[in-house]
Amino acid sequence: MYKHHQRTPIRNTIITLFAIGFFIVGPLWLANWQIKQSFVPYSPIKHVDIIHLQEGKSTIKLLAAYGFDLRKIRQKKSGVPALYFANLPRELTKLKDTREKKRLFLSALLPPILKVNNIITQDRQRLKKIILKLTLGENATEAEYYWVTQKLVYYKIKVNDVQDFMDRMDVILDELLSRMNVIPPQLALAQAAQESGWGTSRFSQKGNALYGEWTWGNGCGMVPRQREPGKKHRMKCFPTIIEAVSSYIHNLNTHRAYQELRQVRRRFRDDQSMDVNALVETMTQYSQERDHYVTKIKNIIRVNRLNDFRRAYLQPV
Repeated sequence: MYKHHQRTPIRNTIITLFAIGFFIVGPLWLANWQIKQSFVPYSPIKHVDIIHLQEGKSTIKLLAAYGFDLRKIRQKKSGVPALYFANLPRELTKLKDTREKKRLFLSALLPPILKVNNIITQDRQRLKKIILKLTLGENATEAEYYWVTQKLVYYKIKVNDVQDFMDRMDVILDELLSRMNVIPPQLALAQAAQESGWGTSRFSQKGNALYGEWTWGNGCGMVPRQREPGKKHRMKCFPTIIEAVSSYIHNLNTHRAYQELRQVRRRFRDDQSMDVNALVETMTQYSQERDHYVTKIKNIIRVNRLNDFRRAYLQPV
């Protein structure tokens, strides 16, 4: 015979809590998560095909197999093959030939730098079209307003509310356009070379920490061996090279320390080559070495003829 079991107070409490969690807390959490995710800009670099270099395999031969010829790229006789390595080649720490080491480093860094710049250029062109539409008195679409909202969050431009945006639209969009811009390849290459020891430092080899960025958060970070007592910063590390490049360019485009760089950059039209030395002059706050750091970056660009890459372009896929 079926025997009915009476529910105990403890069992009733468990069932009630489960129901509250499943039917109330769960949907609220999901809705909150979806709202937060809606403000996270879509990042095309997450969908770039990454090549994981195998230990013991020659990266130099791999580059040659894909037709990667740095000499022709310098001479504008070839585009840059779209090769995106997950990590820096281990050969960089073993090569004795300095010229060969530098060629390998530049070959690994140039494609991701150009890719990130291409993404920014496409966004910049879209933003300029939206601004033109608004200037002509036309209404932007809901999708365009949503896209602009995402970019305002990404580029850290504070807007209080919709009314604030409408009241200061010209100023806000002008600031967004100023921040949404590229960094010349020769500058990005030179700073990566300086900060990573041409890709041989422990941070760059183990964590793709190519630009000496610091972090205090809970993400990936490596503790410097000679960190001063009481300091809590770590070297920010990244899963891939292209994410390190993206973070570096985003830092220059958003941090208040590089506002002068962005102001100088505004002097140049999109169809002009930027005067990289004028930008380098503004980089005194990137390092504690201040003016000496600026001199170092200028020398790296000059000695290694990095201005050869100012017009470098990715080969069509």
